[in-house]
Amino acid sequence: MDNKSLYLLAEFDAGTEKVLSDYYKILHQNGFVGSQTKDLPYHFTLGSYDVSQENRLIDELEWICNKTSEIELRLDHIGLFGLNVLFVEPNMNFELLSLQKSFFNNCGNGYHQWTAHTTLLIDEPENTLKALQILAQEFKPMYARIESIGLFEFFPTRFIKRCDLLRK
Repeated sequence: MDNKSLYLLAEFDAGTEKVLSDYYKILHQNGFVGSQTKDLPYHFTLGSYDVSQENRLIDELEWICNKTSEIELRLDHIGLFGLNVLFVEPNMNFELLSLQKSFFNNCGNGYHQWTAHTTLLIDEPENTLKALQILAQEFKPMYARIESIGLFEFFPTRFIKRCDLLRK
């Protein structure tokens, strides 16, 4: 059975990437490894498509990035999905919602299940809760900038294309 999908990832500036990497290093130094996908830049997953949409998405990615400015936002919160996923979450803004909607404009009756977040750790509940306590002591809200959108296929991970957003 083939469970591959294409994913659009909103990627951060180098400074934000470093701070988020440093948070993970603190977790790792405390014995947490997790099962999250390694060797990817920190990002917000905008959503997924079937692999049959690759050529269309490549064209759409270029078109959208060529008319979309970098997005500045504030990463203000840490949170959990269930007890397995520890993440950092932004204060939502119109620009980020518009970017996500530009790729995924079919939101039905206005209800859409998407939470912008960047995963730091996926692990067993007891480990995630311990990691949360450590991160809560270290985490400081910060400004971040989304500079590019990457197109990837999972699993296995295959990088397809990255397009920069317009510099402000």
